[in-house]
Amino acid sequence: MATSVGAAGVLTIGATNALFGSTESSASNTFAAGTVVVAAGTPSSVTCAITGMVPGDSSAGYGSGSESLVSCSYKVKYTGTSGAWLGVDVALAGGTPNLYTGTASGLQLKVSVNGSTAMVNGTTYKTAAGVDTTIVSGTPVMNLLINTVQAAQNDEFSIDVKYALPIATANALQGGTSSLGLTFHAIQSANNPIGTCVATKQCSTITWS
Repeated sequence: MATSVGAAGVLTIGATNALFGSTESSASNTFAAGTVVVAAGTPSSVTCAITGMVPGDSSAGYGSGSESLVSCSYKVKYTGTSGAWLGVDVALAGGTPNLYTGTASGLQLKVSVNGSTAMVNGTTYKTAAGVDTTIVSGTPVMNLLINTVQAAQNDEFSIDVKYALPIATANALQGGTSSLGLTFHAIQSANNPIGTCVATKQCSTITWS
């Protein structure tokens, strides 16, 4: 059983709920399926449309740059009745020119959950083996693990996105745009071993669908 909630556009989250449940009976025996549902928390949606960035700008808490722009934060809530593993897919896209170049002189991002180690750090994510790998615009990064403890009903997670445009950004990126899309998904934890997966890294041991 699986479900997902997605964030799209320039850091815009929208929620859809999916419910899987069934009841079977044989004589006096009844079997009922649990539910695995992830939904928007509170606030239910946040739109971060950052305009007019110039080299040296960064959001509050980024750790370098001006730190004068607002960071983005919103909630995801697990509402299912069965324990579940939670993951997130990350997708970057850009206009012409694309502010995100995958290098140290383009748009930098830090995405973290509940203040933990960033699962996206600058331009990279960590594979299951712990290898820092550059995110490619237009190619989603799948199945970054949120937590190694299974989610229980009403568990809520805070997702924080911080960003920076380095002082070394090239003049050619004037007028450029980029967007970050996050899709959160849940899958049952019962009979679905986590193995050696580590939170904030990709997890390939869990069967996600």
